[in-house]
Amino acid sequence: MEIDRITFPLMAVFDEDFKKNKGLSHITDLILLTIKSLVPSEEYVSVEIDYTRYKEEINLWRYYRHGENSSLLNILEKFDSNIYWKDMDDTLYYRLIPIILVNKDFKYIRDEVIKNILFTTGNIEALIEGLLISKLIYYLIINNRDIIDGIKEEIIHLSQVDFLEKYKMFFRVPYEEYPGNFSVDFERNKIYAINALNTVFSNKFKILENCIKTLNGKESKDTVFKRIIDFFKNPSKDHSFQLDRYYFQLGQYICNLRNGRIDLHKLKIEKYHLPDVFEFKEGDVFYHSLLNKSQVVKRHEIDGKVIIQLKTKSGTYKFIKD
Repeated sequence: MEIDRITFPLMAVFDEDFKKNKGLSHITDLILLTIKSLVPSEEYVSVEIDYTRYKEEINLWRYYRHGENSSLLNILEKFDSNIYWKDMDDTLYYRLIPIILVNKDFKYIRDEVIKNILFTTGNIEALIEGLLISKLIYYLIINNRDIIDGIKEEIIHLSQVDFLEKYKMFFRVPYEEYPGNFSVDFERNKIYAINALNTVFSNKFKILENCIKTLNGKESKDTVFKRIIDFFKNPSKDHSFQLDRYYFQLGQYICNLRNGRIDLHKLKIEKYHLPDVFEFKEGDVFYHSLLNKSQVVKRHEIDGKVIIQLKTKSGTYKFIKD
């Protein structure tokens, strides 16, 4: 069924995160707020991220997060350009999955994937690997058999000049301030990626390596990407998940977005109303553009921290403010 081909990668990531962390982690958090920020394009037959909403969602996320990493905290707190250029964001490849699933044309996926990567990191290896894994998943979904050759074409034709001309405005730090030689490192990482696709592996592009080995039927580390590839290679096997109904509903929502069944105007927030949730007392009901109608179920203070339990349409959140 088409819905299985579209939803399986997303369900696999949720399932992996829940099993590995025995509940929600910041990885699922970021996937969810990415999904919430997806809107149909007004100009193209595509679905893109509304970055005004995305930024506001992440600003709110800081208070209910189920974990974090240095790259995410870096955009919430005092910005450190060294973290932006060097650190790896462990949510990155997972939160790209909704972007891949809702779009049918890879030129739009490429554009949205690159912008989303640059939102938290300018790490060149992460940028190239994220792009190539996105194309790999896209090819699996559309049942393209020439996956490796297609990915090779993507990296071979990744022009540094064209890339910088198109995306330089999306870097959080001007690429001219890269701590090293950006041009040299960009081309060097392209070579590492091509080597990996030719099964000449190194200590770089390890997730891509895992994918290549799995595609080639070689022994590979048990990762969520291996599980995704195995599903598309043998979809008749039992690939069921024990997840809350909410996550399957998200999968259906992704399919509806992909097939143009959701009106842009129902998703677009024209005017934001973002009250400070910590200003409300226990029992108060209020409206918030990102949370919709909300009620403070419980409020207390412990060791100088304000903690509130907030009941919303999508569930109950625990917000903490130092």
